[in-house]
Amino acid sequence: MMNNNAITLEALKALIETTEMPVILLEGRRSIPEEEYEMAVAVAGFLAAKFPKVRFRSGNATGSDEAFSKGIAAVDSSRLQVVAPYRNHRKKARFEGAAYQYPEVLSPDQVEQIVAKTIFASPKCSSLMGQLGKTGQLAAKADYLLRDTMKVVGFSDEFPKATAALFYVDPASPMDGGTGHTIRVCQKEGVPVVFQHEWAQWIS
Repeated sequence: MMNNNAITLEALKALIETTEMPVILLEGRRSIPEEEYEMAVAVAGFLAAKFPKVRFRSGNATGSDEAFSKGIAAVDSSRLQVVAPYRNHRKKARFEGAAYQYPEVLSPDQVEQIVAKTIFASPKCSSLMGQLGKTGQLAAKADYLLRDTMKVVGFSDEFPKATAALFYVDPASPMDGGTGHTIRVCQKEGVPVVFQHEWAQWIS
């Protein structure tokens, strides 16, 4: 599980201190063992307490997203940003006080720019992105990919570009699926990425 774009906790601290509005992205696979779920909760809480000026961003999925978000919410839910693929997504699993946003807030120009960045990171998805705005399973997949890119690149003053990102990945195939796409967007955008074999050591 090589990660040539990794960042140490000390380097993360320095990056946060030199960024006006730092945002750490926290996310990963839906499938996460209970022990590692609790580890994700713990590291998120640790970061929220250690870096009080940081906001934290995640998706709205079960598994890793939920674990990280739970850790942030336990410290200060007002610093949690969640980008969901659509407005009604997992409404019953929301964190009170967190800020929620959706692709529908994007202007046509922003959609065009974020689609371009999506295809740049995952060229195989070029035809899929042509399904945006349509109905059906492929259109839903396109919505999710657009959302994944949004989380990294930012889209408003309140939701600026991510400063760094922590992921829980499948060690055997970290670049698969939506998580792999989001990691590639980070790499293209110069956002440092940390996997669990690295961030777990921060709280050990």
